[in-house]
Amino acid sequence: MRGALLKLAVLVAVLVGAFTWVFGFAQVEGNGMRPTAGDGDLALFYRLDRELAARDLVVYEHDGRLLTGRIVAVPGDRVEVTEDGQLKINGYIQDTLYGQPTMPAHDGPSYPVTVGHDQYFVLGDGRTAAEDSREFGTVGIDDVQGKVITLLRRREI
Repeated sequence: MRGALLKLAVLVAVLVGAFTWVFGFAQVEGNGMRPTAGDGDLALFYRLDRELAARDLVVYEHDGRLLTGRIVAVPGDRVEVTEDGQLKINGYIQDTLYGQPTMPAHDGPSYPVTVGHDQYFVLGDGRTAAEDSREFGTVGIDDVQGKVITLLRRREI
């Protein structure tokens, strides 16, 4: 009996350690990531990967909240969001995502924005409902909690 309890204690310690320093969960709030993820879905993310690239789905912290978004620009990129709903990265118009225009926020950054060292420009897939870099500017690497490795659907089931 004592051996089984010791094994259970070790297993619990390993799982707590893994989900404290290696992996994490974040609940998707709102519809800013639709159709990729919706309100209530869980994002399982990996904390140790710091080589992030455009198109990576990440969990990041902003104003004490965990948000989920897609990196669209990396350090050195020049981003422009036009009044007619176009997203330009380094002067190239990006395809619309899921047919949604990328409109600038009313109180967002002035364009063009050059993404700084250890910064990312992050947008939600549900562009019309997302709270993202169009409102608060770039996201620092220290605010990125990790790269999403899977989504667990908890809605519409």
